[in-house]
Amino acid sequence: MTVRGQSPMVSLRIPEDYLLALDQRIGFDGMRNRSDVIRDAVRRLLEVNVVEHGDTVKVDLGPELTILMNDFCKIHAEKPETVLKAAARNYIRRETIEGMSVTKLLQERMDELSARFNDDSNAQR
Repeated sequence: MTVRGQSPMVSLRIPEDYLLALDQRIGFDGMRNRSDVIRDAVRRLLEVNVVEHGDTVKVDLGPELTILMNDFCKIHAEKPETVLKAAARNYIRRETIEGMSVTKLLQERMDELSARFNDDSNAQR
């Protein structure tokens, strides 16, 4: 990471509505000025995998979750898409782990039951 003051200066033109949105992020997550916000946005862009192909899913969050999402995104300077992707990853990971645990428990129970019975006669041991 480059030390502040040693970074080259770059000029850019952006639409007024982008500038207003950018200004709204100042004050959150240590963003002190426009430069901080822009540096963070560039860093996040460069961290994203170059090859991103995937489906787009439209989700109706409902009024309560929409308010929570908007507040969360403002506070953490995140896009809703980023939050939803992370939530989907965490949900899938959790369900997969729990699903594997259930499968393992079922298999152990089946093994236990199989061990109790003689395969030839189905008589209990």
